[in-house]
Amino acid sequence: MTFKPRKFFLIMLLGFIVGAALFLNPLLCQEIFIYRPRLQNSQSSPVKTIEVHGEYFGYFLFHSHFPSYNDLKGQNDRWNYGFQNIVFLGKNTRFFAQLVAHDDGSRRTKFDWHFSLRHQLTENLVLMLGHDSNHDSDYQSQVFQKKYFLNRNYVGFGLPFIVGDIYIEPFTWLFHHTNQRAHLDYSGDKLMQEYGIRLGATWMQETLSLSFQAIAQSDSFFSAGQAYLADVIIRTKVFPFMELSAGLRVWKDMQESCWGNKNQYHTLHSGIVITF
Repeated sequence: MTFKPRKFFLIMLLGFIVGAALFLNPLLCQEIFIYRPRLQNSQSSPVKTIEVHGEYFGYFLFHSHFPSYNDLKGQNDRWNYGFQNIVFLGKNTRFFAQLVAHDDGSRRTKFDWHFSLRHQLTENLVLMLGHDSNHDSDYQSQVFQKKYFLNRNYVGFGLPFIVGDIYIEPFTWLFHHTNQRAHLDYSGDKLMQEYGIRLGATWMQETLSLSFQAIAQSDSFFSAGQAYLADVIIRTKVFPFMELSAGLRVWKDMQESCWGNKNQYHTLHSGIVITF
């Protein structure tokens, strides 16, 4: 693909992000992390079996309607900051960790931990074990009159493929413990399964990258689901150790909840990433 089609594609994608932010109705939901896969394995020599990569990030959220606390109360988020690490444990296993802090513009309100272990069983099949938890910082959320913070464990499989500079991974995972519920207003049953797809691409000697992730959430196995989440992130490298990041997140109910709601949420972000 020549440079002009790339430029046209990027202009169209940026136009979609801005347009979606202007026309989507601002309602409520909660955040989930996006896993951005490295398109290549560890660059270390065969002798070195453990290698750590990561980044520190700070994002300003605008057109954001994500509330500060786990029970969807409080002011909207205005900043996200934190770090993520990718630890290569040999050739076929990697450990992923991410911390995201939330700030409403005057104080830190919440922080989210996300962990996953990925092991490559075959060239196009990976096993995943994961844990996510979200904790209020200065306030105790309550859902159904009980103290609440998001806590979920899962086991899943992914089918990664690399075609040129493009990474494609359909995936699914099953929850063996979670208190997260279907529908964005928490009115549904506990989640049983999430499934989706990840796409990643790089251009211009990995100076420019695009990541996309879409996840459907279901309170029963092998069903269409009650809500979905989609992320688009564009990043460009300005120095070997620094990248600029911009993205869009959308989360929407697929069907009306038992409380008569059909919510949707969106946010835009821009920020700086320091890589190591």
